[in-house]
Amino acid sequence: MFVNGFVAFGQSGKNFIAKEDLRLNWFYFDEGEDVMLPFLDNGNHSPNAIHFSLPRDFARKTYLMIDVPSHTSLFLSNKFVRYFDENKICYFSMDSLNAVINNQSPQLTLYNRHDFEVPVEIKIGFLHNTIEGSLDINPIAHRDIDDKADYYKLIILILIAFFTIVRTLFPQELFDFLSFQYLFTFRYTDTLQAKYRSLTKSQSLVIVFQAALLAAILIIVLNYFGGSWSHLYFISSNPLLGWFVIFGIILVLIILKYVLISFISFLFGIADRINFYFIEYLRMTMVFYFILFVVLSYVVINKFYLVQYLTNGLIIAAIIFNIIRMVLLYFKLRRTISIKSLHLFSYLCTIELIPIMIGINFFVK
Repeated sequence: MFVNGFVAFGQSGKNFIAKEDLRLNWFYFDEGEDVMLPFLDNGNHSPNAIHFSLPRDFARKTYLMIDVPSHTSLFLSNKFVRYFDENKICYFSMDSLNAVINNQSPQLTLYNRHDFEVPVEIKIGFLHNTIEGSLDINPIAHRDIDDKADYYKLIILILIAFFTIVRTLFPQELFDFLSFQYLFTFRYTDTLQAKYRSLTKSQSLVIVFQAALLAAILIIVLNYFGGSWSHLYFISSNPLLGWFVIFGIILVLIILKYVLISFISFLFGIADRINFYFIEYLRMTMVFYFILFVVLSYVVINKFYLVQYLTNGLIIAAIIFNIIRMVLLYFKLRRTISIKSLHLFSYLCTIELIPIMIGINFFVK
């Protein structure tokens, strides 16, 4: 994390005396060659991110000038500094940077999802000592984004420990929930049917793990999706606290889901399939959100600056998943119960579609 001392100046360039043009010092990562290559004007590449190793062997009171394009994020040693919605010329004090980074050679990175077609202008030089008027000084003393990243990594670590415990104590139950073979099974043997007669303690522990997993995904999405959710105290103040709160809410919702399944199943005369439906519902949910958790964990740990761009995709993926889950449940139940297709469709709409619509409406508001 950066502390007091890193100062950026934003103003017109007429008071800046350039001593050296460093435009040819930009590099980008070539996936084909798996190596960093110079980002030159005569190349046919258009990278999303370009990098620059900051020089340290310049005179005192020098400044780095960067003409940052619009819609670009600035990083220093992979730490997010600022997002520029519009094109802006910025000046960075080399003395302040050296004091913050302890005379090391960090990497400055510009990221733009729309690609860079030409190298960004970057020069080093001096500012006049007799500048009239005040400068727009932007000291970066503290950033919540770094603190939240640490909380998310702690949540991921706790879930990995939880997963290890469940995997050690109840490997078969966890395998049943994460098995793709069971996920796409439409024919059930008597042995497999026997597993649905009642909920076991081991299955309940796996369900608790699933609730913690889903809560971890939601706490990250709610922080970066925007809206009124991100301003709630238990979410904005401490993500770890928010995780526990959402975890409790999800457990309550899972219980209510079971109650709803039981009530509607009794009305349709298929009470003997309550546990079957509930376990299949949770199995599909576990597989999907476990995959999302792995993807999100990789981004949080390795490329945290991409989290805010990933959340929109996760929401769309979740909506598509709920539709696919309803279709799969239809064919699974079609194989195990003998009621009319119209009644089965009405049954699923009552249990699946209506709660989803209520949830989306509540989430958007």
